Amino acid sequence: MEKDTSFLFGGITFNRKKFAGDFSRFKEKKENDNAIKELSVVESGDAEAEEVVKVSGKKRKRKAKASDAVEGFNVFKSSKNGAALIEQNDQAEDGVSQQKKELNRQIERDALLRKKYNIHVSGNNVPSPVQNFADLSSRYQCDSYLLHNLAELGFKEPTPIQRQAIPILLSGRECFACAPTGSGKTFAFVCPMLMKLKHSSTDGIRAVILCPTRELAAQTTRECKKLAKGNKFYIKLMTKELARKADFSKRPCDVLISTPLRLCFAIRKRKLDLSRVEYLVLDESDKLFELGLVKQIDSVVKACSNPSIIRSLFSATLPDFVEELARTIMHDAVRVIIGRKNSASELIKQKLVFAGSEEGKLLALRQSFAESLNPPVLVFVQSKERAKELYSELAFDNIRVDVIHADLSQTQRENAVDEFRASKTWVLIATDVIARGMDFKGVNCVINYDFPDSAAAYIHRIGRCGRAGRSGEAITFYTEDDVPFLRNVANVMASSGCEVPSWIMDLPKQKWKKHRPRRESISTKPEDQEE
Repeated sequence: MEKDTSFLFGGITFNRKKFAGDFSRFKEKKENDNAIKELSVVESGDAEAEEVVKVSGKKRKRKAKASDAVEGFNVFKSSKNGAALIEQNDQAEDGVSQQKKELNRQIERDALLRKKYNIHVSGNNVPSPVQNFADLSSRYQCDSYLLHNLAELGFKEPTPIQRQAIPILLSGRECFACAPTGSGKTFAFVCPMLMKLKHSSTDGIRAVILCPTRELAAQTTRECKKLAKGNKFYIKLMTKELARKADFSKRPCDVLISTPLRLCFAIRKRKLDLSRVEYLVLDESDKLFELGLVKQIDSVVKACSNPSIIRSLFSATLPDFVEELARTIMHDAVRVIIGRKNSASELIKQKLVFAGSEEGKLLALRQSFAESLNPPVLVFVQSKERAKELYSELAFDNIRVDVIHADLSQTQRENAVDEFRASKTWVLIATDVIARGMDFKGVNCVINYDFPDSAAAYIHRIGRCGRAGRSGEAITFYTEDDVPFLRNVANVMASSGCEVPSWIMDLPKQKWKKHRPRRESISTKPEDQEE
């Protein structure tokens, strides 16, 4: 339309003088329209740049400071700020990606280390295993006295269970661990415990270690004191006398080691307060969770009422029902398995020997001693009565033999263990009472005179040899009554790399029940007594 209009009125002249009044009116209107447009643009850009003031019915503009207007509309300055922000964002993204890369590298290193030492873990954000004891100093500020004591005790590098369990407990996580016998489980929970406690205190009991037998509790106490050497920790073993008479509110105690029954007795007598306990350890936990001890364990767990307590379970065998019970009392726990679950050490040479009958077992035992007696030797039987009978038989032979069972007093049992450790006794006849956790240095051979009543019992029995990297031998006698249960033990042997006859592996697997058949008496009347 603009082109058409200019074409129609082209050549026409406008007389401004004649129509001056009309011309001025149109010119004023045009200026007002332009002013309004400019005002709307300025107001939308910066409200403080210009103000419209009405004075005597006319609109008047008042300009703001030029510097303000420049600052508001400085395009170059805003572009610089934007570039700086973009650069900062890029740097932040680079930092995050670098952290992710480093985290992935660490996860890969951890996986390789665990694969190397046959460590299997499950849980959320499992702490990295330690490569050596120096890591304890660099990562967790371990005191020098602990490293010195570990070196004195002959630990050049951590065992697999120590590599993983120590950082888990130091990170404040709970764990239940299954590792072969003789793999250093005691130091795996004592070391982080002492590191966290740091120094002795008179504020009450701060750590509790529960053991299924008195012998194991006494041994754990000795090991704790060895590792704590150089730091004045108050480490106490709960004895019968201490449980009856001692008032722990009046005597300092940092670490208390006990069997469940004695600890429950002291709790009922209100002799001790466990509300400040920071660490609770259940050693040989599968034995502690058996039917006869579950109520006692439950009362101890309830008495340890500190909300920040760290609980841990350690054993060489970890049945499924123990795992289920463990998860009910633990929060966000890490599961650690060394090697194959519920398996024996690969350093133990295992074999099965068919003896036919009870008389055949006694003949086989005497024959093996006559051919190659390599003391110290542990002989396991299924009951204290049979332990006494076998001791009576071997006492007539030219063998330094002793016996340990539940009918002996505590002093007699301690003396039997001490003499066996000192090599004064060559052969020690025992029931399963010392099959749990007892560490006898240099036991060369374990003989299962009576077939073990479960696969777990078998693992713990033969685990008294082949400890701390040394080799050992395990011989298991069996009779016709034991054949149906051979497969359960054979599976353990096969999982630890031992050769098992194919006919045994072809036997049907029994649904597990405790195998304790009635056996004929071991006793035979000696010839010299008849005379």
